[in-house]
Amino acid sequence: MASTLTTPAVDEYPLASPIVVPYETLADPEASIGDLIEKAYGYDGLGLIVISDVPTLPEKRQALLPLAYEYSKLPEEVKEKTVNASSHYSNGWSHGKEKLKKGQFDTYKGSYYNNPQYDVPSTDPEAIASSPEVLSPNVWPEDLPALEPAFKSLGQLIVETGKLLAHHVDAYVSSKSATYVKDQLFNVIDTTRTTKARLLHYFTLQEDGEREIDSWCGWHNDHSALTGLCPAIYIDTETGKQVPNPDPHAGLHAKSRNGKIVRVKMSGTSLAFQIGECSQVFSGGVVRATPHAVRAMSYPESKTICRDTFAVFMQPNHDFKLAAPQGVSVEDVAVGQYSGETTFGEFGKATINYYYSGNAE
Repeated sequence: MASTLTTPAVDEYPLASPIVVPYETLADPEASIGDLIEKAYGYDGLGLIVISDVPTLPEKRQALLPLAYEYSKLPEEVKEKTVNASSHYSNGWSHGKEKLKKGQFDTYKGSYYNNPQYDVPSTDPEAIASSPEVLSPNVWPEDLPALEPAFKSLGQLIVETGKLLAHHVDAYVSSKSATYVKDQLFNVIDTTRTTKARLLHYFTLQEDGEREIDSWCGWHNDHSALTGLCPAIYIDTETGKQVPNPDPHAGLHAKSRNGKIVRVKMSGTSLAFQIGECSQVFSGGVVRATPHAVRAMSYPESKTICRDTFAVFMQPNHDFKLAAPQGVSVEDVAVGQYSGETTFGEFGKATINYYYSGNAE
């Protein structure tokens, strides 16, 4: 039987040359990087910027990412204790619940979701009931106690780095839009209690055949304001040892607005930050999200090599009024789930329903 994991020839997806900003430059509030922000996040950009030489990142990354593989190996009955169906599987362990292709459950990866800053984002029962995806309390595994401190430590580093970046994004958008709310992105990240982090384990694949470009994770835009991405690690499941990625064509891919697809690579001392659809809305389209997907390992390496990574979704509080700047139409914003002023909680719920229901292409 032919594999469904087919794709065009791998060499038609070149390696991206993303915009790179050294952490030292990012940390200088007076640095002038508006031109780099435009190249990365403007209409013709990839929606992604890389921050290099992030202090303490290597040790925090090494403390957390191998735990994704360790958790995935636990018995199903143990992992089931951390499944939170009432949060729409947006807290604790989630595997095989999401649909990123029509009619196809995403079983190729497992995720551990939690808030890296607040164990209890809200104590209001009505608010939790209305927005359980972002306000449910954290669920931590008793069977892997090292996960909680490592998850929080790396997650908080990514948030703090994101706040430095947000300062420069706000300055750039303000230079382009007279009606942009001053310091909007920074204030969203600084005041929110609903940041969501996701520790991801991409399982080995036993199927032969070439891989679709979205074979490990389907094409999608993030609906957050800003997403921080940690460089992945690869583990040989036969030895339990970390190994270099044996397939240069596996991993994160991004698609520009002209349809060009590129591979995205970064070093273990760098973080990548993607603009989310929420920022696209409240900037009036000055900064824009772009689709991204993850391509699986080629066969036969895929039989034994897994991938582990971490993403932090910096997003507004659930009752944040999400609206475009004055004078900007819904059509100009160009975000499919957005049809006019709403709360971020409702916007997030619509987006989550979209992917879990299988409406995503």
